[in-house]
Amino acid sequence: MSELEVFMKESLEDFALSRSEKKSLKNHLSRIAGNPIEQAKTRQLAFKLTQEAINEFGQITALDWLQGFIKLLYTKENKTKASAFFSPGDDCLHRIRQLISESRSDLDICVFTITDDRIVRRLEEAQARGVKIRIISDNDKSMDSGSDLTHLSKSGIDCRLDRTDAHMHHKFAISDQDLLLTGSYNWTRAAAAENDENIVITNNPRLVRSFTRKFEEIWAKLG
Repeated sequence: MSELEVFMKESLEDFALSRSEKKSLKNHLSRIAGNPIEQAKTRQLAFKLTQEAINEFGQITALDWLQGFIKLLYTKENKTKASAFFSPGDDCLHRIRQLISESRSDLDICVFTITDDRIVRRLEEAQARGVKIRIISDNDKSMDSGSDLTHLSKSGIDCRLDRTDAHMHHKFAISDQDLLLTGSYNWTRAAAAENDENIVITNNPRLVRSFTRKFEEIWAKLG
């Protein structure tokens, strides 16, 4: 019997979810957030335990527990958000700078090139307040005029370059392990002023995990 199942049975004993039980359940359920298979199994278990409680005790109020549990189970999905931004114009730039400014613990960046000093300043500010920043980029652009990668590396930000013949052409960033920014937008002034580009920002757990795995894969390969 899993730790979660034990906790579910204990919380069902009085056919209600107390405030402390809700808090503990949120911690348990956060481990399977965005995983539809595990969520489906857990939902099935909740229905099974509720039916057993009704059969044994005749307590229809167990349905109130079930309703509260299901709401907690899909909390992250109910709060999943996504927004799109486009250039030319400053919308993408402003949203990237905002993402950096709002990062609190860590920021993983995987972009083809960084030449926009307006973004670089925000990265320096984030590093100064203790945000752990890692940057993956492509070596073909790292020596271009205006490239800020050497400067960022010298300032203490951990940077790794793809030196293969193929291009590392990703453009994404993950903030605090729960917010993803991705799209066609290179972090350059031309992308804001001239190009037709886009970014999407989402807290979708499945997408965040997928891009996190890809970042860690590339980071390890370049280490």
